[in-house]
Amino acid sequence: MTGTQRPVFKPFKKTNLMKKILYSVMIAALVFAGYACSSSSDSPELSVSETNLDFGDVRTGENRTLTFDVRNDGDVALDDVNVAVTGAGFAVAEADMQFALGVGASRTVTITFTTDAPGDYSGSVTVSSVSENLVRTVNLAAFAVDAIAGTWISQGEDIAPGLAGPPFLNVEIVATFNADNTYNVESLDANGSTISFTGTWVAGEPNAEGIRSIVLEQSTPAALTSSGIFRVNVNRMEYEVIQQGLTGVEPPTVEGGFGSTLIGGNPTGAFWIQRYSRVEVVPTN
Repeated sequence: MTGTQRPVFKPFKKTNLMKKILYSVMIAALVFAGYACSSSSDSPELSVSETNLDFGDVRTGENRTLTFDVRNDGDVALDDVNVAVTGAGFAVAEADMQFALGVGASRTVTITFTTDAPGDYSGSVTVSSVSENLVRTVNLAAFAVDAIAGTWISQGEDIAPGLAGPPFLNVEIVATFNADNTYNVESLDANGSTISFTGTWVAGEPNAEGIRSIVLEQSTPAALTSSGIFRVNVNRMEYEVIQQGLTGVEPPTVEGGFGSTLIGGNPTGAFWIQRYSRVEVVPTN
């Protein structure tokens, strides 16, 4: 009786094809893992060099600019950096409103402040990248003082003919208009005598030519009211003011312009026009 022959099982051998498949799978897994690690390490970051910009005292009608830097401190390019400003009187240049920042790149942003009305001002700058959900804020502050605020001096030919001649004989006039709307005027005559005038002042809005009205309530050496007009051009000022209540005398008006003081119904021209030069940039309170 013959027995049945049992089959012989041989161990499975890895073919070259199988090796190639396994190798490809391993490479793919490594590439995916590397991509995942790289993606998870991306960290967008945006910074500003200042968190507060204080413009200090700024005269009305004048501009002052301050700057700060925006920097990309992350490892992702920021293609949509936006700069927006809020607050009356503050502005950003159009070129600085939107820009891109590569990794490690920075940009200087310029903020301007100007106004025609005295007072405290505040605002803010928002720097953002919407795509990366990044927002940074810079706070803004300024104090606007009237353009006339400060100390002024008039000498020589700048003194109005009506004040240089008799009976006044003025050779020098120093006028200080404070930001708190008080004033002090020191007049020196040809005999070396000095007279001090103090009181309060209120100015009107400028017309198209920059001429403004002014009313002065004098308290010393005698209580009286004067009114007239003035115009400031940076550090020079034209000024024509006459005491109210004098018989036959009418103070100048914004509508009439310089030289519109009337005596007996006749304009006096340059006779009462005073000219000053600024000698103190920062007004005192």
